[in-house]
Formats: sequence, C-alpha cells, structure tokens
Amino acid sequence: MNRHVLLTTDGSDYAQKAGDYLSTAFAGRDDLEITVLSVAPAPPSYLMRPVPGLNEIEREEKLEKIQAENFSRANRSVQELISRLEKQGFPRERLHSKVVFQRGDIASVIMHEARDGNFDAVVAGRRGLGRIASAWMGSVTQKLVEYGKNLPVWVVDGNTWNKRFLVAVDLGEPGLKVLDHVSFILAGDPEAEIEILYVLSAFLPGEFEEDLEEIQKVLIKKEEEEAAAFFEEARKMFQEGFTEDQVKVKIKSSPFGAAGAILDEAREGDFGTVVIGRRGRGGFKELLLGSVSSKVLFSLDDCTIWVVG
Repeated sequence: MNRHVLLTTDGSDYAQKAGDYLSTAFAGRDDLEITVLSVAPAPPSYLMRPVPGLNEIEREEKLEKIQAENFSRANRSVQELISRLEKQGFPRERLHSKVVFQRGDIASVIMHEARDGNFDAVVAGRRGLGRIASAWMGSVTQKLVEYGKNLPVWVVDGNTWNKRFLVAVDLGEPGLKVLDHVSFILAGDPEAEIEILYVLSAFLPGEFEEDLEEIQKVLIKKEEEEAAAFFEEARKMFQEGFTEDQVKVKIKSSPFGAAGAILDEAREGDFGTVVIGRRGRGGFKELLLGSVSSKVLFSLDDCTIWVVG
C-alpha cells in the first residue's frame, strides 16, 4: 500500500528543506507518493469589483493578467521542487503536482486539499514558529498545525536528518493514534529506527529500555494494567513490516514533566524526527495543542516534528 503525502511549497528555502527531509527520511522507498502543492495568491481585492476610472474590459484584462502571473509563479515553484526531488532519487511517476488559487486563508485551502485528497500527512517547512503562544497566528505552518485535527502535519526544520524516529506517547487512544500513524508510514523500511518513549511522573527513578516483548516487565503497579494493554496493542501494530530490533521502548521517569524528558531524549539520541500527539488524554478539547506538544514544538530546533491526532 502506497503512502501519499502533500508537500506544500511557496518557492522558499523552507519548502526546499521539506523536500530534502523527505529525500533523507524515505530514501530507498518505492511506496511513497508525493503531491507538491502551491497556492497561487489571490489578486488584489479591489479588482474583484468595478473600479472607478477603469472600464470593465480593462479591469477584467488586468485581473486575468495578475491571475495568470500568480498561477505561473506558483506552478514554477512546484515544478522546481519536483525536479529537485527527482534528482534526489524519487521516481518521476510517484511525483505529482497541483496548483490552486487562494480563496480565503492559505492554510485552510491547504487543509481542504489534504482532506479532499485523503492524504496521509501534510508536509511543510518550519517558517517563523515562535517560542510563545502569541506567535501562533504568525505563519501558514503554524496555522496548519492548528487546523490539522485528525490529519498529521509534519513540520520540517533543520538541515540534516536521519532515519531515527523518537515517538513520544501517552497511554490510551491519543497514544495509539500516534503509533498507528508511525507504524503505517514506516512499515517495510528496514533502515528505520524507532524508539517509543513513555514518560512516567516521578513514580519510578531512572529509566529502562526494552523491546516490545519485554516492556511489561518494567511497568510500575500504578499503571501496570493499562500500560500492559496499551503496549500489547503497540506490539501488534509493529508485528508486520518491522524486525524485532527496529522498535524499542523506553520508559523514563521525570520530575520535571514529560516535555523536558522528550526534549532531552531527542537531543541526546540524535533523532532526526520526533513524533508527538496533538493532545494527551487529559488535554482540554478547546485547546489547539496539549501543553506537552506545544512545548516540544516551540522548543525543539533542528529537528522535524510530526504532530498527530
């Protein structure tokens, strides 16, 4: 089964980096399809209605000229990125292009295309992601994360990547959604290295690292029953398409909270990709992201982050 991602571009270096990330993280794969999408800017709003001093024919000609120029510029950025991906090893038949005109908010247009096309993820370069909550509305990428409920958004940052994936999970349905996405996307890639990280509160000192078959032996009594059921489901997800040594589970105890433990593990473990859920099971429904997800997204530089859920 092919995986199909929607790669957004505006012709910037950030978009090119997003393409470079896919070339690294999915090198050697023959089951990934990429549609490169660009949103052509809408023409000036004043041309959308009669303009004093400008007859209707002139207005329509001016409008058509601007639309044609915007479409041509957007299409050029798409074709340049496709050529770059092809040179980096992606078969041309698995690369697709699409240009649409902007109607409303650009991020909303992208998410509409992603959902309408049943894509498995939206991929975007990280541009201007702030370190404070007030920066949320500052870029298209931020809005994609905001609007991306039930559609994974991959936020690409950095210059060098690898095939090491840190997957931070909470118990319950949010964590299973994260693992389902990861197992589907990475199944069949023998080079992918996956570490599933579960952070306890300060109940248990130190840390443990085991494979999925042995994980239940190190669970504390407080969460043993729920965690055992959770990791049994995780084991089933990774039964096919992975070797035993590709997937490890690490349980860490952190008195400073889950976000700090995830950040430390990501930095110390040389992971090219960190995967997080949009919200933990205790998150408030009205919040765009859980506090852990927000801290990781705003604090982790030089690393790609998949936001799932």
